Amino acid sequence: MSMVKITVVIPCYNHGAYLWEAIRSVENAGFSDYEIIIVDDGSTDPETRKVALEVQEAGYHILLQENQGVAASRNNAIRLARGEFIIPLDADNRLLKPYFFKGLEILEQNPDVGVVYGDALIIGEKSGDWKNHPLVLEEMLFENYIDTCAIIRRAMWEQVGGYDSKAPVPTRQDYIFWLDCLKHDWKFVYLPEYCFEYRFLDGSEVRKYARISSKRLLITEYIFEKQKVIIKQSAERGHLNSYTSRLLMAGLLFQLASYHLISGSIIRGYFYLYEAILWNPQKILKSLKLGLGWPLKRFILS
Repeated sequence: MSMVKITVVIPCYNHGAYLWEAIRSVENAGFSDYEIIIVDDGSTDPETRKVALEVQEAGYHILLQENQGVAASRNNAIRLARGEFIIPLDADNRLLKPYFFKGLEILEQNPDVGVVYGDALIIGEKSGDWKNHPLVLEEMLFENYIDTCAIIRRAMWEQVGGYDSKAPVPTRQDYIFWLDCLKHDWKFVYLPEYCFEYRFLDGSEVRKYARISSKRLLITEYIFEKQKVIIKQSAERGHLNSYTSRLLMAGLLFQLASYHLISGSIIRGYFYLYEAILWNPQKILKSLKLGLGWPLKRFILS
């Protein structure tokens, strides 16, 4: 099997209206040593199914599969990929040139770097730009700010076991993957250029699940189990000092306590609140206000 430098992986679920734009953005980047693998993840939208067949008839490499979710779709495509490096591109977004040239150069010259990510122009229902910054470990371990659309080393994807398709809620796959990469001590490099166009859609999967409190709690707790392991590892490796580690653990526990006390299990909320105070006793006053305030509000509103 002949190899290529870059494989662009495009999962598509009911976003057929934008799929040709995504494909053309890759073709127009001016880079020749690449391939595109598209995955139609069991789309139910008639337009998307029609476009998927058009793409197949036009000779593009497309997998037509029953719905498995975006994590499994990316994994299925990457297993077939011939590229040394991978660019995951959502079907409603568009690629720009920098990953193909400057991003590739960074990865080729730095074997300890697994991820190069950049800025984005916002299109769709909003407009503007998304300016990022170099990775700050304690920030990244608290909340994600790197989009799926980056250029990554395939060897890193293999080492971490691919995108996690076992999460209890099919959302936040990008953050879970980045955490798995950090667990294996891969380096992330920020490329301060517009590298892709991000389409803002208010009805996207991420926003849909974020609005459902029970789903948000499930995925937050799942992610927390990964976060706390990496915090411990990072402290042992000297990437985080003891004080920062304790503050980070307290902050994550306080966040979980808040979610539960507001809309989940009050008992679990108190458990997380107690754990947060153990990690950072200075937050006891704020914790008491939270622990008393939200359960009281829920009682009054019930």
